[in-house]
Order: sequence, then structure tokens, then C-alpha cells
Amino acid sequence: MRFTLILENESGAQLNLTTTANKYMTSKIDGLYPPAGTISTSSYAGMNGSYLNNAFIEKRNVVISFEMRGFGVEKRRHELYKVVKPSRYIKIYYKTANISVYAEGIVETCEVENFEMLTKGQISIICPDIYWYSTETQIAEYSQILGAFHFVFPDDDKPFPLGKYNTQNVMTVVNDGDEVGFTLEISGGPAKNPTLYNAETDEYMQILGDIEEGDIIRITTKTGNKTVTLEHEGVTTNIINRLVSGSAWFTLRTGENKFYLRASGGISNLKVRLIHRNAYLGV
Repeated sequence: MRFTLILENESGAQLNLTTTANKYMTSKIDGLYPPAGTISTSSYAGMNGSYLNNAFIEKRNVVISFEMRGFGVEKRRHELYKVVKPSRYIKIYYKTANISVYAEGIVETCEVENFEMLTKGQISIICPDIYWYSTETQIAEYSQILGAFHFVFPDDDKPFPLGKYNTQNVMTVVNDGDEVGFTLEISGGPAKNPTLYNAETDEYMQILGDIEEGDIIRITTKTGNKTVTLEHEGVTTNIINRLVSGSAWFTLRTGENKFYLRASGGISNLKVRLIHRNAYLGV
């Protein structure tokens, strides 16, 4: 199977481990499959079977085995060390004919055999976030005025639209991966008490208070990184205290998801973007 494997450090420097056989030749990648699950059970007193306490998925461990051939092995080994540093952040890009994804983690080890006839190496990366994420982003948007201005201009004098008035406040996004959180951006204003509803469950997420013109509220519902922030005149502050009690931290289920917007006032001034990347346990 043909594939591309690229490592990128926190500074943006990249190393392609699938360039040519004379540079880095990746022989094996462990950790592309779903991570192991941990299941805790307890026995019934004097009864057959047991009951489930909890079940969860462990962290991902990506192990890359490779060889270095040809001339200039020492130089390439030093290039490797500049990008792959133990205890430092690393981003793994993996691409085939059917999928293009990335995972983020911390380098555990980077081992290279210096004095063997065939120079072999192994990189171990621990990924606390268990998912592979699509490199492409999906965006669902809501605004009561939809842009319709486009090139090329008509050749005749007939009128053409510069915008369209939107009477539907439903946003639809299709999740082709596993169930995962997303990022929500609410901007525009002035408006008051914006509320996002799940069209199927009627669960809601409401931000209490006013949104002034030019404000941007960003909500992240990703497990382990749930945040609510306000960007006002270039300054970002934490406003999780404005999240109304009873609000649900929405996730996107596999398949089609529909949400709609409400507000106590000024809904016609609001623009909403739902930003999502497909997430996969295994690729």
C-alpha cells in the first residue's frame, strides 16, 4: 500500500519519512488501529457473572520503524534529531489514496542504531488524544443574509442578486467519523442570549448576556478541552460562567446532525459557524 508519513514539530519543521529509499524507508507503523480499551468489572457476591464498573479507551501509542540507506546517513540522522525530540510535541500526518489524517502527541523515544551495517531506527510517540483527525475542515454556517455576489458580471442589464435573505436558521453537518466535539463561533451583534438547539433532541446551549457588534464567542465541546471564550476588541477572555446551567456540551454523532439558532433579540445580526473535523479511532 502506498502512503505518505510526515512528522512536524512545534516550530513547523517537517520530516518526510516516505521520500525515497535512499533517505528514510518506513518499514512498519504501529498504532494506526484503534487503541486498546480498559474494562473494569466486579463480581457479584454468591452469583454468577460480574457487573461493569467502567470502560474507557487508553492513550494511543504510535511506533514508527524505519531504515536509512545510501550515502549521508549521519547527516540525515542529525536532521531527524532536529525534528523528533523526546518529551516534545509532534504532529503525525498520514495519507493514503482514500484518507488524509493527522494525530498529535509527545515523542517518547527516538532510537537509531549508529554502528550497524544497516542503519535502523524506531520512534515512539504517545498521543493522549486518541483520534486521528481529517486534515480537511467542514464548516456549517448560519446567517440571515447569504452572500450571492459572484464573478463574472452578467453581460446584460438584468438585475442580479448581491445577497439572499435566509429564512431557515437550521445548520446541517454530516459527520463521517466517530462521535466527537466541535468548535462553534458566534459573531455579529448586537444580540442577546444566543441559544443553539439540537434539532433532534431539543438539548440546548445558551450564552447569557449581550453580544456587541464585532464580538466573537468561541465554544469548544471537545472532551478534555471544553472552553467558552469571548473576543472583544482584540482581547480574549474566559466566559464559561455565562454558559447557562443545564446547557449540553454538544457532540456530533456519526451521520447527519442538525442544529438551529434562537436569541432573545437581534438574531438577524448574528452569524454562526460550526467547525468540524472527522475523527477516526483507526485508519
